[in-house]
Amino acid sequence: MISMSGLTGLMQIKTTRLFNRQVKKLAKKHFPVKVLKPCVRGIVDHDEVVLRRIKDHALQGRWKGYREFHPSRYGNYGHSYDGWVVVYRLDLDELVLLLVATGSHEILDK
Repeated sequence: MISMSGLTGLMQIKTTRLFNRQVKKLAKKHFPVKVLKPCVRGIVDHDEVVLRRIKDHALQGRWKGYREFHPSRYGNYGHSYDGWVVVYRLDLDELVLLLVATGSHEILDK
């Protein structure tokens, strides 16, 4: 699993057990999971440049209230990992960023 320690700000970063398992699987498949940390830092710091680069956006339908981003866009990995997304939820009242799931867009169908 990738460590989220060292991220600045007052926001607490949490991950689900599902997210942790999925990251492990992606790492074994040689996905560039190291780009997750700077992507999450961009979300926490509300860095507009990073948010645009990783195509951060709100989800709709049954995923309303959640957001997703494309971590491979941060590291310029071309189209090799273009379908890789991370789904997360921000709770600004509690100052928590919860990383929910990661994988292809098919995770949104589950």
